[in-house]
Amino acid sequence: MIAGEAVVVVGIDYKYTLDFVNRDLKQGDQEDEKERACRMSALHKRSADRLQEMLRKNGGIYIKLGQHLASLKYLLPDEWTTAMEPLQDRCIPSSIESIQALFLSDFGKPISSFFSSFELEPIGVASLAQVHRAKLFDGQEVAVKIQHPALDEFSTIDIKTVAALTNFVAFVFPEFEFTWLSDEMQTSLPRELDFDVEAANAARVAVNFDKARAEGSKSTIKIPDVIWSQKRVLVMEFIVGSRIDNLSYLKDNNIKVQEVSNEMARMFSQMIYKDGFVHCDPHPGNVLIRPAPPGSLSPRNFEIVLLDHGLYRELTPEFRLDYARLWTAIIASDEEEIKYRALKLGGTDAYQLFSTILTGRDWSVVQEAQLAKKARNKDEFVMLSDGAGNKIAEVADILAKVPRNLLLLFKTNDLLRALDEDLGTDDGSQMRTFAVMGQYCAHAIYEADKSVIKSKLNSSKMTVLFLTTTLRSWLKAYCGYLYTTTSLDLFMWWVTLGQSDSLFGRLFSRVGQLVF
Repeated sequence: MIAGEAVVVVGIDYKYTLDFVNRDLKQGDQEDEKERACRMSALHKRSADRLQEMLRKNGGIYIKLGQHLASLKYLLPDEWTTAMEPLQDRCIPSSIESIQALFLSDFGKPISSFFSSFELEPIGVASLAQVHRAKLFDGQEVAVKIQHPALDEFSTIDIKTVAALTNFVAFVFPEFEFTWLSDEMQTSLPRELDFDVEAANAARVAVNFDKARAEGSKSTIKIPDVIWSQKRVLVMEFIVGSRIDNLSYLKDNNIKVQEVSNEMARMFSQMIYKDGFVHCDPHPGNVLIRPAPPGSLSPRNFEIVLLDHGLYRELTPEFRLDYARLWTAIIASDEEEIKYRALKLGGTDAYQLFSTILTGRDWSVVQEAQLAKKARNKDEFVMLSDGAGNKIAEVADILAKVPRNLLLLFKTNDLLRALDEDLGTDDGSQMRTFAVMGQYCAHAIYEADKSVIKSKLNSSKMTVLFLTTTLRSWLKAYCGYLYTTTSLDLFMWWVTLGQSDSLFGRLFSRVGQLVF
């Protein structure tokens, strides 16, 4: 009833304001357009505040919905995303009595049967669970993640309610297609609510990075070891660290934000383009950082600890290759290839707006091949936010068409960009992020080309003409890969040198402005 009332009131407010209140304003008149913008901003703010209050009251899955809305900066006006941001950190903990009842219900034993000590005050509270610090009987410190007990009773009806409300919005405003939001929740949430799935995801991603290290690809990532799991309880090793966006902690431990940004780019590029198994919720609350302990495999003086492994997406080799080719085209400003890949991968011919959603950058930046050479500034960010408010219908139409995997990659990209900005990274770090991703894309394309060549070698008759053609294909693929990776290496070196305080660095910076 609370959810239905809030959504209906917001819908009526929008319908009334758009159809009647603004009728006295003339299109094209400068003063009337200013007044229209002012009225729309007020409408967005009061509607977002009303919905945020409803989400906060209902808690649980509704908080999760609000967090997702907060990340949709490419779709929603700034008034909406700003109103939803508090839901990312302000979740209400479940009582210790309900936690004790959960243990008795699920295990038939009290908390004291599992832990020698258990801190009653949670050290972290999220929308679906809270975490307590505890000790096992062998003395090991652990983090105990416990699902909010009420979710078991209400999750099914909450998911159905969200679906009904998004269908209502689609009925009242047919030009705004938001049913994909409830579809995604119905797919993802049941898996996020099963901590056995989360434990399996954590183990799998840890194996992926261990394999990469064995192949010579160093990484700063640390996945906490899972001690044991059950559907609503997950026990992990306890790791002391801080949120990755705690700038004073980074400074105190001599950790450079530029290196943190680069390592995050490498980490997620490997997940997307190499492993095809992607953590899709990298907001700052799910990422810790700590100084590298003795014996660490990290190549830096820090480790990035990735938490909350409930929301993952598995990407097929074909999807990864198409996605890598799309990003390669965007970085190179190959408009025809962007248009082709947007249609093939995203099912839309609105490739310019599609590119803006994907990159978080204005189309002019992509068109001028400045994506990896020009950092996003405040003016561009304001322009994008204003654009979102004016193109909600067009953006919603694109989001309704794209594959579900791509929707979560949009969210992941936006969260990583927001993290970079929270860290206060310099322009060079933002540019190096795209360069790092470009190298992983090039590697994915080269590996795919090699696979095709190997397949032909195994299935075709060996003739001089065939071998010559195959060798030519391999040389073309290898030279393209070598050119791309080398040029991006040089670019990153140039950017780093240009930021140096030395006279030589300042000279290179001036020359770089002319060349790039």
